Amino acid sequence: MQTNLKNNSNFFARLEQIIDSYGLKNVSGLAKRLHYSSPEKLNRLKKEDAKPSFDILRDISNEFENLSLDWLITGVEPMHKTYENPMIVSEPIIKYNLPKVVTVDKHENENIVLVPVKARAGYLDGYYKEEFISKLPTYRMPGLNNGTFRAFEVKGQSMNLTLHNKSYAIGEWVEDWNKNIKDDRVYIIVHEDWDNDEEGILVKRCLNRIEKYNNLICKSDNLDRRAYPNINLEPSTIREVWEVKGALIFEFTNPSLIFDRMNNLEADMEEIKKHIL
Repeated sequence: MQTNLKNNSNFFARLEQIIDSYGLKNVSGLAKRLHYSSPEKLNRLKKEDAKPSFDILRDISNEFENLSLDWLITGVEPMHKTYENPMIVSEPIIKYNLPKVVTVDKHENENIVLVPVKARAGYLDGYYKEEFISKLPTYRMPGLNNGTFRAFEVKGQSMNLTLHNKSYAIGEWVEDWNKNIKDDRVYIIVHEDWDNDEEGILVKRCLNRIEKYNNLICKSDNLDRRAYPNINLEPSTIREVWEVKGALIFEFTNPSLIFDRMNNLEADMEEIKKHIL
């Protein structure tokens, strides 16, 4: 259904303002944020006489709740909603809701959905779709009952000292990223930063610098920093955050390996001191 708007000649320009304001890279990034399969639905609005459909207005309004609907339709400022409380400023905010889809057992208790490695590639496109989530295996775990949890199979060796390849990290839903992502805890990050990770799922130890620098620093526990450097994610690329509360592991790190590395490092430092002093 098409809208009957009088002032739509600059609607695509308003889309570009949304892209800039929310840190999206381009129209494709906005299309992914709106869960569109391609950017063509938005690119057609470049034409001067093109009008946005009701579906597009609804999707944008639902995704960016702080946007002014009047601005979106007419272009009349301000771009973002204003509030009577002077302590609340009219800047873009990120609101974090519960997962789009959860599953429950016959007693209405939430299941723990497992995302195995073979499903990781499709998770970013399916995490909000009932038909995708309903096909994933579900479990119940003792001690993990009061909350919303999801399990992800770990891929690779970046968290080798803590979580080995093919272990299972069980995460609890994190709602307010600014407050509830704590430094040096392990999180599962679902994101759309293609430059850093093509599959869109990271299991990392994090430093929260969202308020200060507008990024989340994701660190590996593997001591090989050259092979596993830090990854910085902007909040606008993040879709879900789960704090790891438990894990199923099948390998156990030999502590002597850690002690040997520490001893070698201490010896190297002593040798450096000799040359400096």
